[in-house]
Amino acid sequence: MRIERRGTGAFMNDRQRKTAISIRGLIKHYPDGTVANRGIDLDVFEGEVLSILGPNGAGKTTLVRQITTELNPTSGSIKIKDVDPFLEPLKVKQLMGVIPQEGALFSHLTIQEHLYFFGRLKGLTKGSARAQVERLIPLLSLEEYRGKKIKNLSGGTQKRVFIALALLGDSPILVLDEPTAGLDPAARRDVWDLIRAVKRWGRTVNLTTHYLEEAELLSDRIGILQGGELKRLGTLDDLYRSVPKTYRLVYNKRRRKPASKRDYGSHEHGYPRDLRKRCPCREPR
Repeated sequence: MRIERRGTGAFMNDRQRKTAISIRGLIKHYPDGTVANRGIDLDVFEGEVLSILGPNGAGKTTLVRQITTELNPTSGSIKIKDVDPFLEPLKVKQLMGVIPQEGALFSHLTIQEHLYFFGRLKGLTKGSARAQVERLIPLLSLEEYRGKKIKNLSGGTQKRVFIALALLGDSPILVLDEPTAGLDPAARRDVWDLIRAVKRWGRTVNLTTHYLEEAELLSDRIGILQGGELKRLGTLDDLYRSVPKTYRLVYNKRRRKPASKRDYGSHEHGYPRDLRKRCPCREPR
């Protein structure tokens, strides 16, 4: 069953859009009996950012690993631009750039060496790989770091390298599994700016996150995954309308009354009466 709270006009509009990723009846059982995904139906449209939001253990990474051909589903189907990833995995991999949740870079290589190396792995010619390196480094604001080794880069800069690797070969679809996990607030904002830029370039982005504000800021549509089930799917307004109760928080700011002389007295250091005993001049010498 497809769970979507949308108006008829919006649904008809979606039917006219081209589908980048189509998932139907996806179920994944692990050998230990864990059911990670339970009958997921999902379409990701070309040129949109769709976020899968859910807590740890909701089945987000399992879903991503099936989309990227790393895992086979127990049942159900996945199509990437009408290509079956399990019948033609190499063709599908050429259509996608992937940032795994737990990925590692080669610490002894520089950014420039990394991009060239992975470009060649993706099947680019030497000339094409060099050309894409020269295009992507300034595009992702990595110019000042191009000759630095990975081990000397911050976490945020390393994430930019991952995004550059995903863009190599002009992949039309990016699959990002919790791309800002473990980053500080400033680095997270840098990654958000890059994802918005990638969308402007016409790429399709499917990302997973457990940060609500990240999904709100970046997404055209949001899917909520819990216990392996897709509970909701729609725009932010769709999701708000599906909530039966809303709450309003009103905060009234009062001006603080200035401290009186009685509070501070005439003590030369200006400490309040209840803190005077902590004054350094009262400490035993």
